[in-house]
Amino acid sequence: MGFDTFIGNSRIIGRLRAKLREDRFPHGLIFSGPEGVGKYTCALMTAKAMNCAVAGPADFCDSCGSCNKINAGLHPDVMTIGVEEDASVINIAQIRQVLSTLDFQPLEGRCKIFIIDPANMMQAHAAPALLKGLEEPPENSFFILITVNAHELLLTVRSRCQVYHFSPLTIDEIRGHGIQDEFLVRWSQGSIGKARSLDAERLKARREVLLGFLEAAAGASDEDFREMLGASSDIARAKQDFGTDMTVLAVLIRDLLFLSEGIPEQVINIDVEARFRKLAARLTSERLIQMAEFLRVIESSVKGNINRQILFDVMGLIPSET
Repeated sequence: MGFDTFIGNSRIIGRLRAKLREDRFPHGLIFSGPEGVGKYTCALMTAKAMNCAVAGPADFCDSCGSCNKINAGLHPDVMTIGVEEDASVINIAQIRQVLSTLDFQPLEGRCKIFIIDPANMMQAHAAPALLKGLEEPPENSFFILITVNAHELLLTVRSRCQVYHFSPLTIDEIRGHGIQDEFLVRWSQGSIGKARSLDAERLKARREVLLGFLEAAAGASDEDFREMLGASSDIARAKQDFGTDMTVLAVLIRDLLFLSEGIPEQVINIDVEARFRKLAARLTSERLIQMAEFLRVIESSVKGNINRQILFDVMGLIPSET
């Protein structure tokens, strides 16, 4: 066990291990990248390496008392700060509580590690408060901030941390996690977390509805206008699936664009590729790009009281020629 079990982003693991080995580990780090690629897992691995009684400093045994406590979330010197239940942000009181412990020595391990996840959800006044800890951290205290996009954090916070950008995993790396279903492997889009949480049957059911919508929209004219409206009506009524539908539509349009541009090896929905090819032949790249752009309009309107069916209807009516 140890860092060698981490799949993907090997360059980041190598850099972290080198800094641990050379005893020049930064007191502030930002792990940035897509959801589900192992950022939090890597943060815990780093915390274990910094406190492991057996294999440290550049690795961990994953079986000593310190490692087991970190795995169980019970180590007194490793704290994860997140959005509390019934809250929508990490509030300033949580950050102040962290700062109040900085002057104390570790209770059991060599170091104290504070993992803030997701760091971009810190309250407006919480992030500036964190600066005190980042500017003058005790020698044995370290902060790891986890976020999808480092640029969502304050510049003053970013400037006091080293940023590590995690990339999506490759298809082979997803398979290396034991995911055998090729549909899930490809739909995960490099996120092992997504691959493990996806409901393949539900996803295929929503895909069928949305693919039918695109097929109707592909020939949207006066004659088949009612058919297109019927398809969009089915989508709009499924409010509980709206977020999923946005993702599925984006992937479908992406695949159609790859087929239109002659890059079939990038297609995710290989199980319905023949059907996709027929649809791609009916849609120009220009119209597919217009549809993709309109998805952004839909997503930005979700928070408002926009009629979802109207949005889908308009997307279907985007002219095929610019």
